[in-house]
This record gives sequence, C-alpha cells and structure tokens, in this order.
Amino acid sequence: MDKHEVRAGDRVVRLTAKEFLLLQYLLEHRGRVLSRDVLLTDVWGYQYTGGTRTVDVHVRRLREKLPILETALVTVKQFGYRLEETPPIAS
Repeated sequence: MDKHEVRAGDRVVRLTAKEFLLLQYLLEHRGRVLSRDVLLTDVWGYQYTGGTRTVDVHVRRLREKLPILETALVTVKQFGYRLEETPPIAS
C-alpha cells in the first residue's frame, strides 16, 4: 500500500489514483456489501443520489486490469459490490 503499487504475479499493474483508492477501500472492507453511494462518498468524497455510473466504470476497469477480480469482486444487483473474503482458486 505504501508504494501505491499493485502486482499481478511478476508484473506491475498500472492503476489510476482513483482505481487504486477504490481497490484499497474494497480490500479494507473485504466480505462486506458496499453500496455505490457508500463508495462514492468514501472513495470519491461526495454524495450523489443520481444515476451515476462512475463506480461501475471503475469496477469494470479494475476487473480488466486484474483478472482475479472478475470472480472475486461480486456485483450485488441494484445495490453495489462485495469483494470476496477468500479469493477464488485459479484453475
């Protein structure tokens, strides 16, 4: 965390500052369902009750950059996201 560096195996994965903060927040709250509103407030620092897709876009980008998140970061329909406490076993 101190280096603001994410690795997938031997490679460094480049994340934007907001992607890194979102991933850090998800890791710190692993196993809990987090609403989009909570993520906007705690990660982005503002409240917005409209239909913003900001969180969804950032989650999609994290999943693209870190394939393990495709299964470890679960979408809770019409609410938000949950990062699994134990990552799935790669096959």
